[in-house]
Parts: sequence; C-alpha cells; structure tokens
Amino acid sequence: MSEVRETIHESDDHHVASFGSTMTTFAVLALLAVIQLAVGFNDFGPMKILASLTITGIQVFVLSVFFMDLRQADKLTWLCAGASVFWVLIMFTFTLTDFVTRHMAAY
Repeated sequence: MSEVRETIHESDDHHVASFGSTMTTFAVLALLAVIQLAVGFNDFGPMKILASLTITGIQVFVLSVFFMDLRQADKLTWLCAGASVFWVLIMFTFTLTDFVTRHMAAY
C-alpha cells in the first residue's frame, strides 16, 4: 500500500506560473475583451457573429492553456480537452441546424 502512495506522490509536481506569464495572459485577455467590445458596438452585419465567436474561441483557448495548465499536461488531458470541444461543436451544430430549418411563423 505504501508503494502505491509513494508512486503517486513522486509525480505530483505542480508548476507555478511566473508573474510575467500571468501578466502576459492578462494583457492578451484584456486586449481581446476590448476588441470584443469594439466588435459589439460596430455594425459588421452577418460577420459580427462570426467575429464574436472567433474572439471568444481565442479567449477560451488562452484561458484553457494557461489556467488549466494544458501547456504541461500529458496527452490524455489534451485528449479530454479536445473531446469536450468536439462535443460542444456537435451540440452547437445540432442547435443551429434546428434553428435554421424551422419556418418562422409570422405573428
């Protein structure tokens, strides 16, 4: 039993991010938030949704890589993160398909 416990604790290294890396991440997220705000107040027509989703996707990627420690993660963690993105895309696709195929009733 103690051999198992020792094996588990030997590989229990936690990486603490440096202050510079945390500030860089904050600056990137703040810049993306300002860009998102500018996109929200301007009229880009149908491209507004695509621009907003692209900026949001970049923000999610930055947050997941930095705060979920995906940089130091093993392949299984990357597989789980990728699988979650895959299933979210499937749910958005089904929802969008339902929305696009419905006929809007005039009220």
